[in-house]
Amino acid sequence: MSHPVNLTISRLRLASTLRHLRERSGTSAAEAARRVDHDASWLSRIETAEVRPHPNDVRALLHVYQIDDAPAEAVISMARQAKRRGWWQRYRDVLPPWFTTYVGMESEASRIRTYECQAVPGLLQTEQYARATFSDAPQPPAADERERRVALRLARQAIFDDPQPPRLEVVIDEGAARRQVGGAATMRAQLSHLIEQSHRPELSLRLLPHRAGVGFDGSFVILDFPPPPEVFPVESDDRMVYVDTLTGALYLERPEEVDRYVRAHQQVTAQSLDPSATRDALHALVTAGP
Repeated sequence: MSHPVNLTISRLRLASTLRHLRERSGTSAAEAARRVDHDASWLSRIETAEVRPHPNDVRALLHVYQIDDAPAEAVISMARQAKRRGWWQRYRDVLPPWFTTYVGMESEASRIRTYECQAVPGLLQTEQYARATFSDAPQPPAADERERRVALRLARQAIFDDPQPPRLEVVIDEGAARRQVGGAATMRAQLSHLIEQSHRPELSLRLLPHRAGVGFDGSFVILDFPPPPEVFPVESDDRMVYVDTLTGALYLERPEEVDRYVRAHQQVTAQSLDPSATRDALHALVTAGP
């Protein structure tokens, strides 16, 4: 599915919660909007996450729906969070709309599971490796744009400095570990970086060896989000799959779609080396040279 630009899980949950609370109160969209001095189209855009409402408007809507005290404050807090300008907006000159959504989602994830069959995932790339991925692309960007994209990729890695960083579970195909992106020196540095990062308590890094067979045809990311406050509807999204494409991206969130990718990740994980053996294999690649 396609999401609006700048969308985050906070904004999605706020939209679904306001719609849920309105419907539970038996209030029509037209009536709710009229009572807070807006029109129905304004409320419709809020309930579909097209616009971010001001927290004061959210408070007024909750009054109409007869929600107060702690439940109301939980929703208003989410509205404040959804209203904040994301750090990634300073890179909007080089952020395509379809990837802006992903960066916003990634910044709120509590667990990130990924399988990479072609390259080291961006969250674990060194600066030189990241620069090489852009320089060697089929349509490489101009030098100044390339450097901005490299800076964005490195800035994303700051999530590991959070007081509660997300759990990162990475499976990398052996082909991605062997591919000489940027040349032998860049690749040795990248593999050494993977070995160093693999000791992080929040990171599980596994290598899928060639002997495991075909593996999975295509890279993907599964994002898990922390549970919402109790006032939020049970059906609030808590998982999403991101699949990169040549011209954009897919965001999959139906349970049956997510489950298939979860099973695929479980399969490649089971076929992979454990973290200790992965470090040994990466060390062997570093010392073997080109």
